Amino acid sequence: MFCAHIHPITLKEQSVKEHLHNVAAMSKEYGAKILLAATAELIGILHDMGKETNKFNSYIHYCSEHPDDKSLRGSVNHSAAGAKFIYENFYNTKDQYQKLTAQLISLAICSHHGGLIDCIDSKGIDIFTEKIKTDKEIFYDEALSNFRADYLEMEHINILFNKSKEEIRAILIKINKIDSSARFGKFAAGMLEKYLFSCLIDADRYDTYTFMEERESQESIDKSMLWNELADVLEIKLKDYPRVNKIDLLRDEISLACKDFGKNQPGIYQLSVPTGGGKTLSSLRFALEHAKNFNKDRIFYIIPFTTIIDQNAREIKGILNRQDIILEHHSNLVIDSEDEQDQYNLLTERWDSSIILTTMVQFLNTLFNGGTQNVRRMHNLANSVIVFDEIQAIPLKCINMFNSAINFLSNICNATIILCTATQPLLSTTEMPLKLSANPNIISDIHVKFEQFKRVSLIDKRRIGGYSAGLLKDLVLDTMDKVESILVILNTKNSAKEVFNELSNANSALPKEKQYYIFHLSTNMCPSHRINILEDMIGNEVKKGKLGSARVICISTQLIEAGIDISFGCVVRSLAGLDNIAQAAGRCNRHGETSCSDVYIVNVEGEHVSKLVDIKEGQECTRRILDEFKENPHLFDNDLLSPKAMNRYYQYYFHNRRKEMDYTLPRPNNDKSMYDLLSGNYDGANAFEGKNGYKSALMLKQAFKTAGNNFQVIDQFTTGVIVPYEEGGPLITLINGECNLSELKQYLKKAQQFSVNLFETDIRKLEDMGAIIGLKDGAIFALREEYYSKEVGVTLEAAPMKFCDV
Repeated sequence: MFCAHIHPITLKEQSVKEHLHNVAAMSKEYGAKILLAATAELIGILHDMGKETNKFNSYIHYCSEHPDDKSLRGSVNHSAAGAKFIYENFYNTKDQYQKLTAQLISLAICSHHGGLIDCIDSKGIDIFTEKIKTDKEIFYDEALSNFRADYLEMEHINILFNKSKEEIRAILIKINKIDSSARFGKFAAGMLEKYLFSCLIDADRYDTYTFMEERESQESIDKSMLWNELADVLEIKLKDYPRVNKIDLLRDEISLACKDFGKNQPGIYQLSVPTGGGKTLSSLRFALEHAKNFNKDRIFYIIPFTTIIDQNAREIKGILNRQDIILEHHSNLVIDSEDEQDQYNLLTERWDSSIILTTMVQFLNTLFNGGTQNVRRMHNLANSVIVFDEIQAIPLKCINMFNSAINFLSNICNATIILCTATQPLLSTTEMPLKLSANPNIISDIHVKFEQFKRVSLIDKRRIGGYSAGLLKDLVLDTMDKVESILVILNTKNSAKEVFNELSNANSALPKEKQYYIFHLSTNMCPSHRINILEDMIGNEVKKGKLGSARVICISTQLIEAGIDISFGCVVRSLAGLDNIAQAAGRCNRHGETSCSDVYIVNVEGEHVSKLVDIKEGQECTRRILDEFKENPHLFDNDLLSPKAMNRYYQYYFHNRRKEMDYTLPRPNNDKSMYDLLSGNYDGANAFEGKNGYKSALMLKQAFKTAGNNFQVIDQFTTGVIVPYEEGGPLITLINGECNLSELKQYLKKAQQFSVNLFETDIRKLEDMGAIIGLKDGAIFALREEYYSKEVGVTLEAAPMKFCDV
């Protein structure tokens, strides 16, 4: 028997034959969702052919007997044999469909440790062919002979490959119908590769996990029964919602329209609802109705800010009362590793729950980041309902890749896409446009709804030279003489800190009876911490919040301005994109407490946004709209928050930045784009031709590894760190203690509520200060207690910022 895995405690062995059988079956199931069953099965069958050698058998037994000796880790190449087999038997042909099928399969197999490789790199080197025709000894003949004797004969492989070729042919015809351009076609072929790779990685990791944990694969849930049950629960809960004032009745209209729209065929749709229109529950109503009608596998909520996940997850869990089937995925808490013997690789998040709430960062990383940790989840997006909440927050540099990926997920993977926002960006007008369904608007009378929901006035309070922190403090305190609560939203953490300190000092100087409650919200706080602060302001079923019963000032960055169900008497917003300002306005007079309230637009002195390009460009376009509105308000239906105003804003914003939407790489490669690397890779292909004097014959030329290594949703990489806030402390102890993989998986799931995503620069500073603890051999990061403050969350300072709350 050739051995695939050895249990570290019981020393029980899993044979290569058993592992290949299990992985092939799971990979086939995942591939079948997009009619690629044979292709995915064949990849699963062949992925570990290279383990059918005496060399690998000796290697894995040595590693088991000497677990502390890492010197041989990865020294035996077992991923090339199966790829070489497909390449040698099927690649060299004039049949273009066969050639592409062979490369798709070979590439997935030879990349399954470490992530998808470059087919051709930026220097013009054919990495794919080098990987297949490696000079290193892979004991190919021995592996092939043992594989045939132990597992499958060539006849069966031929049958599967011929089926696979027909599957790929059918998929390519579908792709051409979406968009016949070569640019999209090559990008979609890359997405196809990623999908197949995802099937393999998840099946491989999950089978290894079940073997190591000595447990059976989890039983599948009857989704039809689940969706019917959850839809019934939601309908019962909605009957108890108030229908008293105008806003209540308008929200009810929107909710009913969403339920009715759930009968429409899968496609790409828009839910354009004014802020405060109740789109979270309305979109959930659509999603459950649609999942029920079309037998969907999962419902995803993709959300721009973790703060929205906090509140939305609490709301959805509270209504559906099924925490067991709802996953909140804020951060990757396990560091990705190329080492197959690293058991913590088995714990990376799979997105196998029925309802998943996650961030746009995690979604885009799943599609475009390198390695194996993120792409593992991709196949679970197939046959799902994907709700993008606050879609306007999509990073501009990712727009063309996002649009093309969504077109692929909808048309090839049978996903239903809902784009929710009060400020709908013009994604269908870009160079690589989003292919919206016919009659895409769930709410048909958008202009009427916006007029009916009007409950704030935008007031341009900009001044020459801008507001210093002191002047802004004065504006806030003067306004507090007229209202009971104010929300101040700044563009940077430093500005928020300065204004907060000014207000705190002024507040402490007031007589006790005239002081305000001052709150602060920060992305340096973990989800549980932020929820507690929001509940202190809003209240919950147990306690009454300060808003509505006391005088409240809240200082925040933009994390509060989208999707948070909270209402203030006045909002002050530092100049930003009109979409940001509109979202901030949604936190003012949200439930129609008064007939109309004020939202002030201010310019803040010393708010350094030169490096925050999205904010800087947004400010310029907003200035243009504000000036035009002064000249001719009729152009905008006399309302700066009207759909006409927002469309004009996006026309300017997208036109000014149209060349940035392909994701330009950072220097020194800023003449290249991420979209090109993931489609035709023309620079790499041209470099190959210049080097060799002839064109590359590869069907796929993408530089997957280069693209994955350079991809960042935000301008710096972030790492999830578990913090010692409340239950976070005991969780850190449990994670670092003796526990099996199953227990560790549960602890990590709970730890999502007690994690903070930190930039690499902050991680390094904290490491230099001795503030970071490496758990489980450095696979998981945790923060020391003294570096987490109740007031500011994670702190890089010796003493936290002083807060003067009442």
